[in-house]
Amino acid sequence: MKTIVRILLTVLILVSANHAKGQGQIINEKNKPLTKMLLFKWNEEATEGQKSEMVALFTDLVKEVDGFDAFEITKLVYSYRFEASFVLKFNSEEAEKRYRAHPKHQQLASLGPKLVKDFQEIQY
Repeated sequence: MKTIVRILLTVLILVSANHAKGQGQIINEKNKPLTKMLLFKWNEEATEGQKSEMVALFTDLVKEVDGFDAFEITKLVYSYRFEASFVLKFNSEEAEKRYRAHPKHQQLASLGPKLVKDFQEIQY
């Protein structure tokens, strides 16, 4: 019986140590890929032309910001709060910082409140 208890305790300690090591690696990774989801509900006054202008700015940013790898738009069907999601994929946190500092992102930041009624940002 004592042998079984020792074996179980040893396994438990090893599993706990390995789990803690893995969590430390996740926290310390600075250059891991980063994805952001921007959820929008458009203002009733926002025209299709204004929405297209916003999409064009995001498309330009993918081309102009090193490490901004992808931009996807999805019309949300089963959401009562939001109408569209924009998914932004970066190869690192540094790339996301370059995106935020870019003049076209600044244009988006000033254009957004005029066109968007509700907004939420999720990062993962």
